[in-house]
Amino acid sequence: MSNAVSGPLSRAWDADHLDIKPGPTRAIDRSGGLNGRPFRFVFWCLLAFTLSGCSATQFIYNRVDILVRWYLDDYVSLDREQQARFDDRFDLLIEWHRRDELPGYALLLDDALTILDDDVPLQATRQMADQIEAAAIRLQDQFLALLLSTGEDLSPEQREAFVEALMAKQEEFEADRLERSDEAYRADLEERFDDQLSRYLGPMTVPQADRITTGVAEMTRLDRFWLEDRRVWIAQLSDILLVAEPNWPDQVLTLIAGRDGALLPAYKEGIDHNGEVILQLSRDILRARTDKQDRKLRGRLVSLRDDLAALAVQ
Repeated sequence: MSNAVSGPLSRAWDADHLDIKPGPTRAIDRSGGLNGRPFRFVFWCLLAFTLSGCSATQFIYNRVDILVRWYLDDYVSLDREQQARFDDRFDLLIEWHRRDELPGYALLLDDALTILDDDVPLQATRQMADQIEAAAIRLQDQFLALLLSTGEDLSPEQREAFVEALMAKQEEFEADRLERSDEAYRADLEERFDDQLSRYLGPMTVPQADRITTGVAEMTRLDRFWLEDRRVWIAQLSDILLVAEPNWPDQVLTLIAGRDGALLPAYKEGIDHNGEVILQLSRDILRARTDKQDRKLRGRLVSLRDDLAALAVQ
């Protein structure tokens, strides 16, 4: 692993999608994961609580099964029996996550408070980024297994509808993203970065806002690479799903395993570069926080830690 933020978390930023709230507004494409809102939504519902300080953590977590159904329905409609099997499998995933992952999230938040006490040392910040990425990969692997088992239940017509939905979303992304000028692209990034950090800290100070502007200016534009990679990947996935040979789940896993190796060198370099810029920028903003921002951030982290600890023992 490089010293930059990498893997599932950095790819979320690399596509210029900075909003990590558990919602449908932006796409997040991760290395080694299935594209699509069902995965994206559950990923952030279960993991981004460690970053977002959402006051409704327990409420949303205990209802994530209902929310995931809404998003899954955008891609494929399950019949009653298929939905029942999906629900049973999803219950097992949530049970695993509550038992094996949530206690670690609470400890991670304790580590975050210690990092704040120590003036956000660089090495500790990198280690925390690595721990978050490892948690993301564990959740990604479990949810991928759920999606593959659900895919085995689908009829040819349902698989075809799923492929059509993926491509329709791709065309929507391309129309929305590629028409932007570089200036509009960076203005969008800057606004989202400001909004995201303000959720934790409150309004940015003038020096913090200036630091965001400087950091965004240093980032490599990657949305074109991301969309090109996503289109190729969807085409390959579609071939596997529509032919549907008996070993198609293994073919999907092989496709995913080789995805990072198939990225263009310039895309890989941009991912590493942007990950490092994001890490340094976030650290600088935290080190420049005011007393008021510090109180707000610590209050959110403590409240979130207590929520996660309570969820873990339910």
